[in-house]
Amino acid sequence: MEFTAIEKAWIPYALLVAVELAALLGYLFYGRHRKAAIVIATAGLLCFFPFKNWFEAREKKAYAEEAWAHFRKLCAEKAGEKIYRQQAGIRSVVVIKALPPAKESDLYDQFWDGDPYSASATSQRSIHAAGSLVYPNAPLSRNTVGIGLDFVEFDVGSISGSKTGVLHVAYDSLKRDYSVKETSKAVSRFALKWEDISTQRDRAYWVAGSRLSVIDLSENRLVAERVGFFIEAGFGSTAGNRRPWLASKGPTTTCPEAHDWADRWFVIKALRPNGD
Repeated sequence: MEFTAIEKAWIPYALLVAVELAALLGYLFYGRHRKAAIVIATAGLLCFFPFKNWFEAREKKAYAEEAWAHFRKLCAEKAGEKIYRQQAGIRSVVVIKALPPAKESDLYDQFWDGDPYSASATSQRSIHAAGSLVYPNAPLSRNTVGIGLDFVEFDVGSISGSKTGVLHVAYDSLKRDYSVKETSKAVSRFALKWEDISTQRDRAYWVAGSRLSVIDLSENRLVAERVGFFIEAGFGSTAGNRRPWLASKGPTTTCPEAHDWADRWFVIKALRPNGD
C-alpha cells in the first residue's frame, strides 16, 4: 500500500499518540511502572505543542508539493494553444459565453467557477476582455504592436441572463475610450467562448483550469482553442490583505503564461484582422 505525502506526514503523529496511550495503560494497570508512565506522559505533553507546530508545517509542505506536482502535470499534458484553421482579415467576433463578473468574495473562493485564469478578475470582466481585443496599437506579441478587431459583440444573455439584445463594444479613437451600445442582432461570423474547466481535484489544490475557444458559426467548427492553468501559490492565504485569485498570477504560476494581453494575442493570432 502506497501513502500520499500528506498521509506520510501523519505517521510520526500517530506514533506519538501510540506512546501516550501505552503510557496511560501502564499507569492504569501496572502500578510498578506508574512513575515511568507519569514521566513519559509529562514529557509527551511538554512536547505536544512544538510537535504540533512541526507537524502542521510538515503537512503544509506536503500539501504544497502535491499541489505543485498536480499543476505541473496539467501543464505538461493538457495546457497549450491549438489553431486548427487560421483565418485572415476577420474584423469582429461575438462572445457567446463571456467571462462572468467577479464579486470581491469570489476572489477568496477556492471553488469559484468564474475562470480565474483568464483576463483580469475585475467586476466588468467581459468589457475588459473586449477592450483588449479592440484597442488599437496594443501588443500583438512581446515585441510587436498592431491593429485589433473593429468591434466585439456580446449576446446580452451571456453576461446578465437576459435572452435578447446584443452589446456592441468598439474603440472610439476621437474620444480615446471604449464605446458600448446595444444592438438588436449580432453580425459576426466568428465567436469566442470562455469556460472554467477546473475539476474538484484541481480546486482542492487551488488550481484553476480554463478554455478559450474560437468558433466559426457558419460551419459550427472549432477554429482554435487555448487551454490554460493557474495555481494560487499562496493557497488561499489572506496575509497582508492578499486577494488569492489576484495575488500570485504570473509566469511561474500560469501555463501558458497569463497576462493582460494574453487573450488578445491568442485571438489575433487565430483570426489575423490585418490579413497578414
